[in-house]
Amino acid sequence: MTQASPGSPFGRWAYTPRETDGTSRPAEALAALRAEFRSELRALKASLPAADAPPSELLAELAALRALLEDTLEPKKGDRFGALLRARGIEGAAAKALTRAMKPSEDASPEELLREALAEVLKVAPWPLASRGRTLVGLVGPTGVGKTTTAAKLAAHARMEGRSVALIGCDGFRVGAQEQLKRYATLLGASLRAASTREELARCVHEATEDLVLVDTAGSAPSPKGVESLLASAAFEALPGARGVTRQVLLCVPACLRAVDAAAVARAFGVTEPTALAVLKLDETRSPAGLLHGSLAARLPVSVLCAGQRVPEHIAPATAAAVLDLLAPRNATRGAVA
Repeated sequence: MTQASPGSPFGRWAYTPRETDGTSRPAEALAALRAEFRSELRALKASLPAADAPPSELLAELAALRALLEDTLEPKKGDRFGALLRARGIEGAAAKALTRAMKPSEDASPEELLREALAEVLKVAPWPLASRGRTLVGLVGPTGVGKTTTAAKLAAHARMEGRSVALIGCDGFRVGAQEQLKRYATLLGASLRAASTREELARCVHEATEDLVLVDTAGSAPSPKGVESLLASAAFEALPGARGVTRQVLLCVPACLRAVDAAAVARAFGVTEPTALAVLKLDETRSPAGLLHGSLAARLPVSVLCAGQRVPEHIAPATAAAVLDLLAPRNATRGAVA
């Protein structure tokens, strides 16, 4: 594995923590509430009679006001945790899952509570090239997310490991898609095939004898009988020559994916039965909540992280440490880790 180029967000297999902005407190609103409550307390104290034992009703009202003032000036841990989730762009079912997993602690900061909850909720899967036997990796997901470039990055890493590679292009709709894949195949010394039907893809997979077969699909939602449906587990296992081949299907999503869109993507590409998530375009957002939204919506572990267009540098395995640093960084530092 080569060293990452200067300025690359990836080092030798480690993703560096990204800078994030802290949650700001609405200072002016708090100051106004503080002044109002203190004025009310002073008025109540002035109305107390000189007797040694003030009326119990006034004491109770004072205690209630004091408690309200303390809650306003010092938000509870749960409130601060929710504010942190919103600041990180985490919403919907993902926010609810983290709130349920959060274990309240008087000593832990909201950031520490978030890291602990994420470790409970978000799972990672092995690097798709970890298997040393023959492997097929299908890349599915929305148009423009970066599937073709991701296929090239995986192919480059396989070639650097001395493995033979076959690229199969199924995207006959996007202008220039096959030409782009052809350029990558030429540069990487990989074979190239094209398939526009289920039958053609079956033939391409059957004829491929390479160690790694990468299937680059179109971005449109696949139909039950469409070309991409051949990647589903039962259909793939029924193929001649599929015996002994490890099947992996990566659902590719952008790092900025909203919760509502993650649910739609999971439904649209569920027919291909993805095995793991590839989260792309991490360099284009400061709140990569798509890591969590995509994983929970599709009920998949995260396997691949991509940030940038460079082949092969801008790709790395999704480790638990890398995912936590992206979603709940401890340090606000940039730069590559060797």
